[in-house]
Amino acid sequence: MSALAGFWAARELWQAPLLASGIAGAMLGFLGVYVVLRRIVFVSAALTQVSTLGLVVGLFLEERLHIEAEHAHHQLGMAMGFAVVGALLLGAWRPRRLPAEASVGAAWVVASALVVLGIARLVHVSHDLSGMVFGNAVAVPPEELWLIGGVGLACAALHAAFGKELRFVSFDPETARALGMRVWLWDAIFSLSIGLAIPAAARVVGALPVFALLTLPAAAALLWRLRLGPALWAAGGFGVLSAVGGYLASWFGETPTGATMVALAALLVLPGAALRGRG
Repeated sequence: MSALAGFWAARELWQAPLLASGIAGAMLGFLGVYVVLRRIVFVSAALTQVSTLGLVVGLFLEERLHIEAEHAHHQLGMAMGFAVVGALLLGAWRPRRLPAEASVGAAWVVASALVVLGIARLVHVSHDLSGMVFGNAVAVPPEELWLIGGVGLACAALHAAFGKELRFVSFDPETARALGMRVWLWDAIFSLSIGLAIPAAARVVGALPVFALLTLPAAAALLWRLRLGPALWAAGGFGVLSAVGGYLASWFGETPTGATMVALAALLVLPGAALRGRG
């Protein structure tokens, strides 16, 4: 049996993971343009750890309350709750005497330490944490496909309805304030979309690919000197190509799925970087 024939014969195994990876790539690539241009790249890393902390807290409470820790929607709900609150706090709390990076770094290191401490206290569910925390694009249950699809649709609807306002306050907040716009409100809406997207995508592809897909596809699109609107669509396309192409490459090459996605996303940056270098 050829490799392609074997791949098609196993379609029941890869259909849901491939679709979920594509949704995650499109969503993160699109949002990544805002992340890169707002210069909050490491906020995504901090929120990934904060959402992981929410997951561990949920598991800890379930274990202590003698409830079986097998309900993915409960676990993901805790992760999303922590990520949304973390995104809102990081967006709103900006100490005057400290750079923004200080609060982001503090959130990342404190959340990371609490995750380690929480995992050390877990007993019965510790063997499941690898897939829960780092994702598993190789095997995505149907309920998780529906969940990330719902989050993707919610983020798309949010940005379709308020895209003009979000772009304006993101890239010219001073003018927006002068015009009487509630910048804090639009920042909160953007933080909400990021807080929902990161844990849902991390559940599917893992923490490392989430960070990569929030930065590299956006960088690849912006290096082509596109206007903002086309750059958003291009970044979403690069995100899909990175996630789906990485999944397929890992299937045929028998390489780690998440790392392959990251490597392909990095390769997609090179043409734009070469073009910018010539210019």
